[in-house]
Amino acid sequence: MFLLFFILGCISEQGISYEVIKEVEVIIYDTAYVEVEVEVEVEVEVEVEVEIEVPEQYPLWVQSIVQPKLANGIDILWVVDPSGSMTNDMPRVVDGVAQMMAALPTNIFWRLEIISTDYLVAINMSSFPLLPGDSSSDAQSSLNNNISGHREGGLEAVHHFVSSNTDALQWLRHDAALLIVFVSDENDYSHVNSQVNSPNTFISWIQTFRETVYITAIVNQGVTVSECPGQFNPSLDVGLKYMDVANYFGGVIIDICAEDWTSGVAQASNQLQLVEEIKLDYVPVSDAHIEVFVNGAIWTDWTYDLSTNIITFTVIPPEDALIEVVYNYQ
Repeated sequence: MFLLFFILGCISEQGISYEVIKEVEVIIYDTAYVEVEVEVEVEVEVEVEVEIEVPEQYPLWVQSIVQPKLANGIDILWVVDPSGSMTNDMPRVVDGVAQMMAALPTNIFWRLEIISTDYLVAINMSSFPLLPGDSSSDAQSSLNNNISGHREGGLEAVHHFVSSNTDALQWLRHDAALLIVFVSDENDYSHVNSQVNSPNTFISWIQTFRETVYITAIVNQGVTVSECPGQFNPSLDVGLKYMDVANYFGGVIIDICAEDWTSGVAQASNQLQLVEEIKLDYVPVSDAHIEVFVNGAIWTDWTYDLSTNIITFTVIPPEDALIEVVYNYQ
């Protein structure tokens, strides 16, 4: 120990390293982390596939209808049989025309003419159509002036009238919809050499003449449904050809023997209005099994009333739209 101190005492100060400790003021800034709860509302579209079990015994049904295309107006022809057997029906013809004029949509410009099923009379008649604001007395005057002859060929009469009548060529509008109402207590007897002498030839021609066509037939129906089955010859007087044309276009058929044509004429007029509701053919399993499509896209603006079995549109599909109602029924 003494030797160690002795050695240390012999070492100069220059060989000694000093450790100098300086006091340094250090300021430390602490970072504080604070948890803050913030509510953020984010809207996320999630496609959910829902399966609804439908027992196999519930069949699928599709009802479809096309909205009328009426922006360019509607031309209407009442084609009336002038034969003697129609004498007792003429007052109802006038009433029917007046009822239609009253029922037609007020926002659509229509023109209505009454012509004979005798094509020679139809070609040569001089008359201009009834217009909005005209009365039943005006309809009576048109009937008195225009209905004569004896031929009972309504199909060929329409063809000759729209193609060759001088006045018709002035007022008919080729871009307007066309409604034809055939009124006869016999079948169509257009001449065999006529360009349109059958339902098929008439349909083919009229579709080239107008894009939008509606047909109503006020005729003798078959004896099983007629209101006067014993008053006509079933083999000659049933309006089969007129009914074939009406059925092709999804039109209206009215029994000429009916005392009142009001409901049928109203139905014919309703063809010219946008569909606001649809009466379903069957009762759906439930409203959850109903889908409505407009031009192939799902349409949700509708309600269903089970008590009436009617779908009512809260937003009416537009003109010329294809409406399809698909459902399983009981």
